Amino acid sequence: MKKTMTAVLMLALLIAPAAASVAQAPPGDQRDLRQRLEARFDVVPLSESVVLRPKTRMGDVRFVEISDAGITINGDPVTGRELRERLGADADSVLRLSYLPSAERAALFSDAGGAAVEPEAPVEAPAPSAEPTRTSRTRRARGDRVRVFGDVVVERDEQVTGQAVAVLGSVRVDGEVGDQVVAVLGSVDLGPDAVVGGDIVSVGGTVRRAPTAQVRGGVTEVALFDGRAIRVGPWVTTWTPFYLFDGFGAVPRLIGTSVRVGLLLLVSLLAVFIARPTVERSAARLTDNPVKAVVVGVLAQALIIPVLILTSIVLALTIIGIPLLFILMPFVVLLLILMFIAGFTGTACAVGGWTRQRFGMGPGSPFLDVVLGVIVILLPLMLARVLALAGWPLSPIVLLLVAAGFAVELLAWASGFGAVLTNMFSTWQARRTARGAIVPQPPS
Repeated sequence: MKKTMTAVLMLALLIAPAAASVAQAPPGDQRDLRQRLEARFDVVPLSESVVLRPKTRMGDVRFVEISDAGITINGDPVTGRELRERLGADADSVLRLSYLPSAERAALFSDAGGAAVEPEAPVEAPAPSAEPTRTSRTRRARGDRVRVFGDVVVERDEQVTGQAVAVLGSVRVDGEVGDQVVAVLGSVDLGPDAVVGGDIVSVGGTVRRAPTAQVRGGVTEVALFDGRAIRVGPWVTTWTPFYLFDGFGAVPRLIGTSVRVGLLLLVSLLAVFIARPTVERSAARLTDNPVKAVVVGVLAQALIIPVLILTSIVLALTIIGIPLLFILMPFVVLLLILMFIAGFTGTACAVGGWTRQRFGMGPGSPFLDVVLGVIVILLPLMLARVLALAGWPLSPIVLLLVAAGFAVELLAWASGFGAVLTNMFSTWQARRTARGAIVPQPPS
């Protein structure tokens, strides 16, 4: 028994030095490993890992993180083969660093570790920077962060490995985004601790960044609605004359006008379906006497607001009128809106019928005439929006077409409203005459 115990102790004494030699590499090897890594990477030691940022471009590699869980590139775990394919000759140094225990990895790049590992020629510690603070994120979101009809916010303690994209919204970055930051019809705000690994693009907004924010890509602003300039970076600015009609500003205007034409077509067709007699009488009145309808409509439009204000004041001064003001006024406004819609539909029906007869399109229907009339009324404005896509050389023509389009549409609304009012007055007058007529009694 004693011989057995003696043999076990002797075997343990022989194995211990060998295990220690395997667990800890010679100081010269660690010094060489540190020099190789610091020559190729910016080393950021964290509490549980070490982050390596390439000093020169290495494909799509933005950072390499080594921890007890393994090796990740841009936040994604990689195998040894993938590491060699993406880092090349630097993969051996990274693998050697991953083989070290976490305590030795942390001590290798710390001030104390550097002095202990390299007693002959201590390496001066790099100047302190804000980089370790910016990369020490407690929450990490893998992949992209995309939101439509809303804002995207990356908090200070967050790290998004992919892109941050907001459509019809803005992007606020106080933490770290590994790839691009894009805001469509919105702005991009970068806080003091923001780190963006890719490009920043703002379409229809601006890019506002703190002086200490880090952006490793380019910054692009496209002033979609303003149309006066397209800024790519802080130096290149392209100014265009006639900026109200430049190609970029014309895109949203064309879309808006197209949507409005579609809504007018839908509302006009509903008006024909619901109030076809009123629409047809309005079209007939406009065809018989267009000048009278236009004059009545323009005067009525000019007097609507003053009359409503005066009526509201008079009702508000009386005790009985106050309830009537809150009860009847919404119905009055709704009635005026319906009269305008019916009148415009009648005008479109009259214009469409005239166009159909003028070009010999054959028999039609009120629905077809309304569709054709709305297109004819808004044709100058639509043509202006399309020509504006060519940019500033056609700006004078576009300006004339826009003015003509607004004038034609204003006359269409005014004439239709005047035709509806004239029909209502004629109907009221006819009923009053019929009631006041004296019917002769037959002789007895």
